[in-house]
Amino acid sequence: MSSPSTGSSIQIGSRRSRLGPLIKSGGAGSVYLLPDDSDSVAKIYHARVDPPSYTDRIEAMLQLRPHLPDQMESGKRYVQIAWPDAVVRDGHGRFIGFTMPALDVDSTSEVEQVLQERQARAAGLPVGLGHKVTLAANLASVLAALHAQHHYVVDLKPVNLRFYRASLYIALLDCDGFSIQGRGRRFHAPQYTPDYLAPEYQIRALDEAGEETQDRFALAVVIFQLLNFGIHPYSGRPAHDRVPTDVPGRIRERCYAYSRDGNPAMQPNPVSAHAMMPQRLRELFDRAFGDAPAARPSSSEWGDALRAYAQPSRGLIVVCGKNREHQHYAGQACASCVRHELLTRTARNAKPRPKATPQPMGWTAGARAAAARGGRPGYLPTAPPPPMPVQMPMPTQAQTPAPYGAPPAYSSYAPVPTRMSRFASRMRVLMALLLPLAFAFIAQFIQGYYASLRRAASTPLDGWMNSMLLTFLGIGFVVGCYLFVLTLPRMLKNR
Repeated sequence: MSSPSTGSSIQIGSRRSRLGPLIKSGGAGSVYLLPDDSDSVAKIYHARVDPPSYTDRIEAMLQLRPHLPDQMESGKRYVQIAWPDAVVRDGHGRFIGFTMPALDVDSTSEVEQVLQERQARAAGLPVGLGHKVTLAANLASVLAALHAQHHYVVDLKPVNLRFYRASLYIALLDCDGFSIQGRGRRFHAPQYTPDYLAPEYQIRALDEAGEETQDRFALAVVIFQLLNFGIHPYSGRPAHDRVPTDVPGRIRERCYAYSRDGNPAMQPNPVSAHAMMPQRLRELFDRAFGDAPAARPSSSEWGDALRAYAQPSRGLIVVCGKNREHQHYAGQACASCVRHELLTRTARNAKPRPKATPQPMGWTAGARAAAARGGRPGYLPTAPPPPMPVQMPMPTQAQTPAPYGAPPAYSSYAPVPTRMSRFASRMRVLMALLLPLAFAFIAQFIQGYYASLRRAASTPLDGWMNSMLLTFLGIGFVVGCYLFVLTLPRMLKNR
């Protein structure tokens, strides 16, 4: 039996319809538009995957739907989860797929793309800490609604997660591949990713009782990467050669290097921001990556903790005083500045010294002296030019967070002026007023003194001495003009 295609007659619940144009095709099925329902699409399973095997799974999903309603903002609809709405059958009444909400995939991006700052900038995506905390809070809230119905993602990882660029809402796709709780039966997830698999399941098979703890572990890994420049919590610098080189092996050996107590087997990544995180978040990470699976924070606990930091009105995340593109936790150092300075210093120290080139005839004296000492002329490598700033469109700020929706997105920040910055500003104003007056007074004094010397010259010797004195006064006057016109403005500007 071949799979239906565009134009094929289908039955959605009790009504007849037809498949519209093909949107995309995947390993399990293809997604089609519906001409008579612009808000829905139909996923039709390929004949080779045995569509009837999905019948009970889809029926269970229809019975236990998570509470994740679509969000409406400024007339735009945001679908948070592509969950089945109705069963689709062919003209003979055989199960072939299901309908689900139509999600505008073109307005979404993978969470994977915002982990690395360079990649995010290239794609025009948010790079600020506030945006990433908001994404993490939204992800935790969506999972909390899913877990409330005892459904689990299992294969939870950044590349499988999408978010709306305009609102930072999370959008979950391919939900029929999750672990689904039916009435009296569970439909397990068909796959997982070793880099996001909990330690206990690196050595034994994932069982039904452990699927929620697996989701909790994977959620903590994704949140850690979001808040820490994409660094995996089980990456770092091994303390000895017995530490596994692969991430799954390090997870198995529990080589988490970022706990408050440290780890004798692993040292943290030098550019990690974990030391500049609030204690509350560090405690949650320590529990998530500790030895007790039952102690891992739930998705709702993560959501409650992160939502406080994701709301600009709380003031728990502030703009960096050195670089307005950076944000950091209130009361903590700016991790982005520390990371940038370390990377710049490392790149400067690691730049190779250029090889000596054959010297042409006519060496300088210094070069000949160096050669005579048995050495060679030194070379000073020039530092690379600073990177050009990239302008990035800021996401639209969400107005009111709905249940399990996104907290307000960060749109703009204004640094709070400190006492020292206000004092420096007042000093600049005062100096700008006093210096012209002082300059005018000195110029008038020199002019009067010059006139008195010319009147006092009664002999040739007096005239000669006065000329020398006037020459020195003129030189001093020129130097004073230079300081006033060039040097002082620069000093005032750099204060």
